[in-house]
Amino acid sequence: MPLENIYKYIDANSQKFVNDLVQLVRQPSVSAKKEGIQKCAELTAKMMKDAGISARIIPEEEGNPVVYGEVKSERSRKTLLFYDHYDVQPPEPLEEWICDPYGGEIREGKIYGRGTSDNKGDIVSRLKAVQAYLETVGSVPVNIRFLVDGEEEIGSPHLPPFIQKHRGLLSADAAIWEFGETDRMGRPCIYLGLKGVLTVELRARGASRDAHSSEAPLIPNPAWRLVWALNTLKNEREEILIDGFYDEVEPPSAGEIEFLRNIPFEEKEEKRDLGLKNFLRNLSGLNALKALLYQPTCTINGLLAGYTGIGPKTVLPNKAMAKLDFRLVPRQMPNEILGKLKKHLANRGFGDIEIIEHGSTEPTKTPITESFVQVVIKTAEEVYCKKAVVYPTSAASGPMHLFRNWLGCPVVSVGCAHAESRGHAPNENITLDGFIKGTKFMAAIIHYFSLS
Repeated sequence: MPLENIYKYIDANSQKFVNDLVQLVRQPSVSAKKEGIQKCAELTAKMMKDAGISARIIPEEEGNPVVYGEVKSERSRKTLLFYDHYDVQPPEPLEEWICDPYGGEIREGKIYGRGTSDNKGDIVSRLKAVQAYLETVGSVPVNIRFLVDGEEEIGSPHLPPFIQKHRGLLSADAAIWEFGETDRMGRPCIYLGLKGVLTVELRARGASRDAHSSEAPLIPNPAWRLVWALNTLKNEREEILIDGFYDEVEPPSAGEIEFLRNIPFEEKEEKRDLGLKNFLRNLSGLNALKALLYQPTCTINGLLAGYTGIGPKTVLPNKAMAKLDFRLVPRQMPNEILGKLKKHLANRGFGDIEIIEHGSTEPTKTPITESFVQVVIKTAEEVYCKKAVVYPTSAASGPMHLFRNWLGCPVVSVGCAHAESRGHAPNENITLDGFIKGTKFMAAIIHYFSLS
């Protein structure tokens, strides 16, 4: 059987594959800071070529370059597209890491480093799955295309015009998205959709310079101004107060509720891992899962004003800033939510607050009835020897709508992370076993997709 030989190749070359992942993790690629982007794109393209994949770097106008790869099948007209991203989140807070965030250090069966689980581990696992075919069989059973984004962590702002310009390169019969994991029981998790997201920055300004805090009776404080504005956005019951915010919210269908009932929600383990006694509003069980996947959010990501160093400094700052994101559910469009936010603040006397948009994506999902979804589910259960956990959608966000809505192909998200991979957080990691198993999973998806 071709898969047996491919699995043997993956096992025999597992250490080389790990070394390549470590090399990719050691290359910083923080899109928010424009740190190491070009070098990482070049390294990703080199790894594609080393795996036998035709690769090139395609510049995005005013944005980070996309790495595109392709392998043509000798016997099939079907095409499978892999979407990944080489950019990563900033590693801060650095003091909470147990090792260098760009060290790719291996400890107790885990590879640590920024991007190991999100998304460099998945990139390498997919490249190596294709390499295994080329080295053992000599060809791939379906056409394979790779699009490796350089701006996913900042909302992929330049990907829409890129896709419009290069639609011919990206047409596919199905797509595998960039993330996924096994849960704490080793069950493969499969995601069929993503929330949308709108990220913004609010800025308040006061005097032309910082002033002595003794002048507070006369000089407006932008930090207070910003706090008062933020206080109008959400109440203590977690209700978002922006006028019309919930107008287009689409609740889960009866069929989706049934799938939620079958998800083994690891509530106790999640609370223990996060050091929490309770979730917000004491949500539990099915209600907690419904909120996680189907409830829109308004989150303060960061606040900055005045002096934040050691010891006192009696200063009245002249500016204040907050970063926020809104996670959006089906039918909520980012541009509409941005308009409602602007109108909301203006109507409440905060029209002076500057609003800067930093990126957005729309919500989307693939129906579970799609044949490709069934292929992925059956493949996952064969590879992991456990029942798959199918999520009709995800609490995460990304530009999946460009592929599902624009290009019209079914999109399924799976990957090689695990329940405690700590994506976006200090000590991000994946297990060595999970990485190799994930590589075999990708190879098996290619195989069974070719037979479907």
